[in-house]
Amino acid sequence: MGNPRYGNGSKRRAVRAWLRSRGDPCALCGKPIDYSLPSGHPMSFEVDEIVPVSKGGSPYERSNVQAAHRICNQRKGNRTAPAARITLPLPHSREW
Repeated sequence: MGNPRYGNGSKRRAVRAWLRSRGDPCALCGKPIDYSLPSGHPMSFEVDEIVPVSKGGSPYERSNVQAAHRICNQRKGNRTAPAARITLPLPHSREW
């Protein structure tokens, strides 16, 4: 079975566009997101599933998605946000 996030590309793109249009800060660390950054940049916008897909969450339901920095989303992994305890390093940190 493939990744369910890509099973319905148009639905996923619509959710992503809706979330991007809101301009919310990162739901995991609370810091602003620069929505103009290219994907792949640690501080770029990504869609985070509140209930991870691997735990039965839907990648298409608006009530299950939130804006996140790429690095915060990677650190969260398939845990819930409270379990992940996301904190960003200082911008001049070697982690960037």
